[in-house]
Amino acid sequence: MQLTLSKIHRMISKLLLCLHSILLIAACSEGQSNGQFNQDPQIRIEGKVRHPMHEGSVVLEKIGQNEIVPVDTLMISSDSTFRYGLKNTKPGFYRINFYNRQYVNLILNHESVKVTADGDRPDGFVEVKGSVDNDYFYAVNDIMKEMQRKINEMNSDYLKARADGNEEKMQAIEEQYRAVEKENTEKLKQKIQEMGHSIAAFYAVNFLDAEKELAFLSDLAEKFKKEMPDSEYTQQFVAQVEDLRKLAIGMEAPDIALPNPEGDTIRLSSLRGKYVMIDFWAAWCKPCRVENPNVVKLYQKYKDKGFEIYGVSLDRTKQAWVDAIDEDNLGWKHVSDLQYFNSEAAMLYNINAIPATVLLDKNGVIIDKNLRGQALAQKLSEIFGDI
Repeated sequence: MQLTLSKIHRMISKLLLCLHSILLIAACSEGQSNGQFNQDPQIRIEGKVRHPMHEGSVVLEKIGQNEIVPVDTLMISSDSTFRYGLKNTKPGFYRINFYNRQYVNLILNHESVKVTADGDRPDGFVEVKGSVDNDYFYAVNDIMKEMQRKINEMNSDYLKARADGNEEKMQAIEEQYRAVEKENTEKLKQKIQEMGHSIAAFYAVNFLDAEKELAFLSDLAEKFKKEMPDSEYTQQFVAQVEDLRKLAIGMEAPDIALPNPEGDTIRLSSLRGKYVMIDFWAAWCKPCRVENPNVVKLYQKYKDKGFEIYGVSLDRTKQAWVDAIDEDNLGWKHVSDLQYFNSEAAMLYNINAIPATVLLDKNGVIIDKNLRGQALAQKLSEIFGDI
């Protein structure tokens, strides 16, 4: 049930959207003279640093797909203020880096902004005014902060209930969490709908469960295709939604062909005719290892009725992989290219956290995802019947 707010800031640098390299390079020459608004800039950035440092710089940076690109250094005047202008700028995600001590995220479009920040610590005061896009951006953060507050309270209660062995209380808290999560999702979706064609929507969707909200994301992609078809953000988002559709329940699972521990290539498609669970795991993944005894039990129960498991390891070394297979008595099919999350299969299935599972029917069609524990047992019982 853990959700950390640090994701809010980490995700900024790897939004669902990616900038093309040509745009990243161009960013370095977008600025106008510091301290002046020459040549009628499209966007004016004004601000004040409450606690200016004697050492270090204040830098405007552009957030790209996998990197942060400096745009220019902002000159801080004697009264601790700064002024800067940008011209010929497309809507984009930026941040102001205050002395490597505090980062203020911004969306820069056609509206000028005014920023006030402490500048001396990560959790310092921040105020951004003058831009509807940034109002939306920070409204999303407020929604997630409230979600985090509620989760912190539930986590505390859950840990106490677990220490007391109170399973009834633990189950009640889990149900409460699901209700809070559902409420939070509806708030985010409502806020996204309010945004119109603001690129802040591309930030907000990071906090939705893409699997559960595929229909909503698909509608959003269609809207942006009509309203901002030439935007690189739209194009990237649309491409990613298309990838999600390919992996949606009801779609044929993409084939995987990787070597087993003996070096023989095993194709996922070779298991057609059986119900197959693709199990993304690793020796180093503690939750995976904790779940393995349950999976072993279910495999033994249903393997003779047409159930198979295709284990895809995200390990880095063969020894760790084969040792874990032996230690956990995992008697099913195993493959790996030992490339961690850069695994061909992990990238094909958009796996960014494990354990993760994908359940296929006899024809290789996806019928469910991420089943574990009792949920997996119940699903297999529905398919095969109790023995």
